[in-house]
Amino acid sequence: MFTDVLPLRAILFQLLFIVLAIAIESIVLQKYLGIGQKTSIQYAATANLASPVVGWLIFFTVESSLPPSWRVQLIGYIFYDRINSPALLIGLAFSIFIGTFLLKVQTINWLDQILGIRKPSTVEVQDPIKFRGRTAHRQTFSELPNRALAVLLANAASFSAITFLIAVRTILPPTNY
Repeated sequence: MFTDVLPLRAILFQLLFIVLAIAIESIVLQKYLGIGQKTSIQYAATANLASPVVGWLIFFTVESSLPPSWRVQLIGYIFYDRINSPALLIGLAFSIFIGTFLLKVQTINWLDQILGIRKPSTVEVQDPIKFRGRTAHRQTFSELPNRALAVLLANAASFSAITFLIAVRTILPPTNY
């Protein structure tokens, strides 16, 4: 009776997805940003804990203003795993991906401000007319760590793993305990 009111399955899968996303994204951020393991886990954990909080707040705010047919479909998928309109689900998943990416980039920037971490200095653009010989060595654009690109790749990797788990969960028959 308690599980009829409390969506325990949705909560457990949300926790599984958060832990999976933190693990995957911390590895990707560590590799692409060249930061330590502890810092990459901090970034990934903060961003991945902020995303569901903001996501559920947006869900409960927007859900009441949706048309009744969309509302029933959305709640049916989230709480009961019923898919009525795959096109709506794909569009919603894409918008959630973009929104989560933007939120994660902003969350990491806020975390840097809170912790007092300075951003890497920008590369000076030098006058190309002057010859500088071997002293003109500077980092190329591809060598610079691009934070937004690293977050995008990390977000894509974690969303791919989560999508795979959702697909497996949808394909495999449920077991009754």
